[in-house]
Amino acid sequence: MKTFFTAILLVGCYISFGQIQVADSLQNIIKNYKGIDTTLVNLRQRYVANKMLQTPSDTTWLTYNLKTLSLAEQLNYEKGKLLASNNVGVVYHYFLSDPLTALDYYQMAYAISETNPSFKRYQFASLTNMGLIHYEQEDFDKALPIFKKLLAFPQRKSNSLSNIGNIFGLRQQTDSAVYYFKASIKEAEHTGDVLQIANVKSNLGLVQAQAGRLDEGLANTSTSLKMIDSLDLEMLRVPVYINAAEVYMHSDDLEKAESYAQASLNAVKSLNNLYTETKSLQTLAKIQEKKGDYQKALENFKAYTTLNDSLINADLKVEISRKEIQYEADKKEALALAETERQRAIKNAFILGGGGIIVTSLFAFVLYRRKQKADTEKKDAEFKATVAEVELKALRAQMNPHFIFNSLNSIGDYILKNDSQAASDYLGKFAKLMRMTLENSDKKAITLAEDIALLKTYLAIERKRFENTFDFDIEVADDLDADEVLLPPMLLQPFVENSIIHGLSTIEKGGKINISFESQNDELVCTVDDNGVGRRSAQTSIRVNGKSSKGVAITQNRIDVLNNTNNANGLIKIIDKDAGTKVIVTLPLHSA
Repeated sequence: MKTFFTAILLVGCYISFGQIQVADSLQNIIKNYKGIDTTLVNLRQRYVANKMLQTPSDTTWLTYNLKTLSLAEQLNYEKGKLLASNNVGVVYHYFLSDPLTALDYYQMAYAISETNPSFKRYQFASLTNMGLIHYEQEDFDKALPIFKKLLAFPQRKSNSLSNIGNIFGLRQQTDSAVYYFKASIKEAEHTGDVLQIANVKSNLGLVQAQAGRLDEGLANTSTSLKMIDSLDLEMLRVPVYINAAEVYMHSDDLEKAESYAQASLNAVKSLNNLYTETKSLQTLAKIQEKKGDYQKALENFKAYTTLNDSLINADLKVEISRKEIQYEADKKEALALAETERQRAIKNAFILGGGGIIVTSLFAFVLYRRKQKADTEKKDAEFKATVAEVELKALRAQMNPHFIFNSLNSIGDYILKNDSQAASDYLGKFAKLMRMTLENSDKKAITLAEDIALLKTYLAIERKRFENTFDFDIEVADDLDADEVLLPPMLLQPFVENSIIHGLSTIEKGGKINISFESQNDELVCTVDDNGVGRRSAQTSIRVNGKSSKGVAITQNRIDVLNNTNNANGLIKIIDKDAGTKVIVTLPLHSA
């Protein structure tokens, strides 16, 4: 399970808490303002900057910001359009849990900021918010470069430092996380940004507690909680409560930890922010597991898994990447069109200059068009390659929630049988399996030895679940070095799962799964062979129970994408035997 570190989204005009008390007077000025001009747009922007993030549960903010955007467009007021677009994005992103629509508005704001050098300072908000979309999707390799790039903007350096610290904290690089958090607090104290100070002290307290520095962690957590109450920083209450729950769990004050976790879950309902709700559920489940309340822990972890699957999922990551790629492609196309117009103007000038110049300019134009066509074809090829890579990452990402949910059902069986000791033992083994799974899930390829270790752990757990009604054997051909051969992670697991669930689960004893790896003609041949009931009987059971294997379909899609990306001929062959099923997966043989 990953830890939660709070990150703050930014509205177009940055919050200044010395001005919060003027929000009501601004609202009165706006109500009584008679004209429709840029002053009105600026007043509305100032009101949003002072008020919006303090009242995230207010359902009128989308309408308010869309109206501001409409006024700015009516007036052709570019600065107003830029700030309003970013603020609409914040509402979709943070208040409505719709990062895809938010990304459209962030990109719109950023595009406007690039049209005028005086708008460059406003790029910080839209860039930060785009970085946070990647951060929330746990795509840290994309988020980190954005946050580091933002260190060049001095007006909100504290925010960038804390976001970098968040990523190092999630990667469990404690020293780096503490360094960036302390640097962020120092910057925030210099500028008087109390919102940022409360936020970062909460995150610093958490990372210190995780590193065993409990006294420091508890002190920073306590300071953050007091600031939330004394300054009425409502937008931070839920995430700071989540962090506090984690800190008190590390200090073994489980009652206090559960109290804060439950309070965060109760409060988050009014915010309609699914990302924060997943973290509340995740934290509450961990605390309940540590208390030994396995039934509640399982219920909350299942709710977390289901919600997290809908929020951080393959399709969303693909669509976010597609939008970014398309945005860059559109920008390059616009530049190319502008260059074409420039060349056309040059050509027209040359025509007026004489026949010799006409020939020269036409020749140059033809060369330019040829180069432009070649560049376009190259960009199309790069675009397709990038999309293929994104799709492959997405398919790998789908395996995690699918695999986790199925494993949770196994734990549930023990709890329903009131076998607490077995449930606790199973949870420990499950945690080990999850660590292995999550460590490998972001990798394009792992060694055969690593994949076999994961399969052995999974099979051992499932064998215990089915009361030792089956045995398994894993063989590697002598000419294969398991520490050198590479293959995509978790490629065989869905077929092993099918053998257990659909092939062997109804057999009382004598079940057997044989898994083997060998090389043939520069190809890696992976085989899963069981002596179960076979596919026909399994299909009858599937029709009766209404369950099918999502994992097998995902694996087939993974191999299809690998084939398209690498010009390979990987395939899956399923053979029906008199008793049981044999699956043969063939891949190109690669070594580390």
